[in-house]
Amino acid sequence: MSTSVTTPSIIIRSYQAADLSACQALIIDANKDYENPVEYYELAFQTDMADIEKSYLQVPNAHWWVAVSTEDKRIVGQVALQPLHLGDPLYYKCLPLEERDQICELRRMSVHSTVQRLGIGSRLLETLLSFAREHGYRQVHLTTLTNMSKACSYYEKLGFARGDVYRYSLADVSTSLISKTKEHIGTILPTPVIFKQGDIIPAEDQEHMKLPLTKAKYIYSQNFFLTL
Repeated sequence: MSTSVTTPSIIIRSYQAADLSACQALIIDANKDYENPVEYYELAFQTDMADIEKSYLQVPNAHWWVAVSTEDKRIVGQVALQPLHLGDPLYYKCLPLEERDQICELRRMSVHSTVQRLGIGSRLLETLLSFAREHGYRQVHLTTLTNMSKACSYYEKLGFARGDVYRYSLADVSTSLISKTKEHIGTILPTPVIFKQGDIIPAEDQEHMKLPLTKAKYIYSQNFFLTL
């Protein structure tokens, strides 16, 4: 006997200051299944999420949205967008000058585990894409860890194409964070080993790409793109 699941009635609205703890909880929920260490998601709380109004709502051509259940007023999802020079400064500097400012960065997308596969993520993405088009962007870029397999598959389902994979030494990343400010994490990461799209990735790396950060020597960051 099949069990029907009722799609919750939600509204998508802009972030408000009172939403912070709920948005942080969504980030924690999104990482718990992958055994990512607390330092990984706490870094978000210390950087762009330390002041969401300043990092997003007060930045031209940037924004942060939340999905709110109309039944119990609970925040069940979120997504944000920044110009690429803020969202991924390292990648921004690698691009041709004429392309850099036509790309935005999708950030902090998460849907609570209890309401996934009910279309909430699609609605959040539709809101973001409409905003991106209205503000003149031609492409949406994002990165996520390769070990976050559900997230990677989900972005592909939404129409994103996989790009390069960046490999960082976990030890070098930790040293960079200790020795320098965390305010602009994208500008202080060590130089990565880059596996270009179409490259044959060594078998050892393919195995390490699946490991949680608690068991890995490297961080593997998967680039995704969606052309508008």
